[in-house]
Amino acid sequence: MKFACIPAYNEEDTIQKIVTKSLPHVDRVVVCDDGSTDNTAKIARDAGAIVISQSNQGYGAAISSLFDYSRKENAQIMVTLDGDGQHNPDQIPLLIDAITAHNVDVAIGSRFLDDTTQASGYRKTGIKIITSASNYGTNFKISDSQSGFRAYSKDAIDAIHPTEQGMSVSTEILLKISNKGLSVAEVPITISYQGDTSEQHSVTHGVGVLANTIKYVSIKHPLQFYGIPGLTLIIAGLVLGGIFLDRYLNDQIVFYGSLLGSIILFLLGAIL
Repeated sequence: MKFACIPAYNEEDTIQKIVTKSLPHVDRVVVCDDGSTDNTAKIARDAGAIVISQSNQGYGAAISSLFDYSRKENAQIMVTLDGDGQHNPDQIPLLIDAITAHNVDVAIGSRFLDDTTQASGYRKTGIKIITSASNYGTNFKISDSQSGFRAYSKDAIDAIHPTEQGMSVSTEILLKISNKGLSVAEVPITISYQGDTSEQHSVTHGVGVLANTIKYVSIKHPLQFYGIPGLTLIIAGLVLGGIFLDRYLNDQIVFYGSLLGSIILFLLGAIL
């Protein structure tokens, strides 16, 4: 069975259209209502979706619940798309085709495989920075690591267990895909930012996602993130300590700054 899975929070203005347009392409539409305070759940249910309700925990928590549901119901393909109208449900077959016809485990709908996406410059720049960090951690060469329009094979559904509750779940999933040795392909998609309000907090959101991306990458590559900087700090501490000893032994001059700096750098390096 093929499922279209939609995380939603206060999407009463758009959810009915998303559910209705998704239904012809899949066997089941599942909406995870993440503690909405409006009529999202009722409208989605009336439109033909199965609704999972939970307290407001975040986008990542909703994605995790959708993975759990798809595993429990033995879905063969799971397609995730946003409930705010940014993604076009009529492009679901493009992602499913990548799974079935090209035998890949995960298909990602990319906004940046061509130049048709109309997005603000700082949005594009932010996504490129996060994607570069994500690619470093996963050894993938994808163009849109933050796309929520994705399709997962049964092997991927069974292997991926997200734990991140926020928007950084997209990066966490990519790292799990890499760790599990699953295959990935990108498919060009279109996207609509009409009526989108997410840019109101886009800087804060982007910084948070980037920080979490770096956290996940550092876990996979601890030597580059901790070993090399730590060794550098230890060497710097030893150099300052050498300067202190040289001046003290030869000239009986005490450079407290060098001594303090040496101790601090050495301890920081040892901690890293």
